[in-house]
Amino acid sequence: MFNPDFIFITFSFAILVGVSFWMKIPRGAIPLGLVYLIFIITNKNKNEIQENPNNFLTTTPTSGQVIKGIIKPTSKPINPINNSIKLKHLQFDSGRTAKDFTQLQDAVQIEQKEKTPKTDQKNDEKTILLVRNIQICKAVDNRKPIGSDVFFSNKVDSLYCYTRIQNTGKKQEVRHNWYFENVLMTQIRYNVKKSNIYRSWSKKTIYSTQVGHWRVDIQDSNGNIIGSKTFEITDASIDH
Repeated sequence: MFNPDFIFITFSFAILVGVSFWMKIPRGAIPLGLVYLIFIITNKNKNEIQENPNNFLTTTPTSGQVIKGIIKPTSKPINPINNSIKLKHLQFDSGRTAKDFTQLQDAVQIEQKEKTPKTDQKNDEKTILLVRNIQICKAVDNRKPIGSDVFFSNKVDSLYCYTRIQNTGKKQEVRHNWYFENVLMTQIRYNVKKSNIYRSWSKKTIYSTQVGHWRVDIQDSNGNIIGSKTFEITDASIDH
């Protein structure tokens, strides 16, 4: 019990108690005494543990023997784990049959059809462009064709394609395609507003060397031909 630490603490305690009395504060010795008492108790328990360290190893595990804190396994063999277990895929039965899934798929298709905007056939018919009249002429005056014909001399400077188109739907694009000997010479585009009879025309310069067969195709915005007119340019020198 009388180890160097105990002797040192006791000596220090005596000095501090003496100082407290010398400074005329004897009450300061009280807390010093409590601290010294706690030190004596804890130091005593510490010495007992150091003298008998094996007293705390009183419980022997069932799986082995304890010798100085070391657990020794018993000689009884341990059976290996059986690895012959086969894993199986889990299958969940939702309780639904093939008929149920077919009905569900039909219901989804019906719902998609209901969400799809329905087109009105009557409205589609109203938006169709109808060409009521096509004329190839030399001029247009007061929205009327002048000098309409199907034969023209190569002395003409230009010709007009005059059309009357019915459009009872929304505004749409119309194209005039001018062909010479089945070769596209030019394409003129314009919009046709909603009208029972919409009068419009396009102009094409004709060169004296462009003698032969001509054609003008009228197309809608989708490229469909809704009207066509053929004419011919003749050589004036041969006519005389």
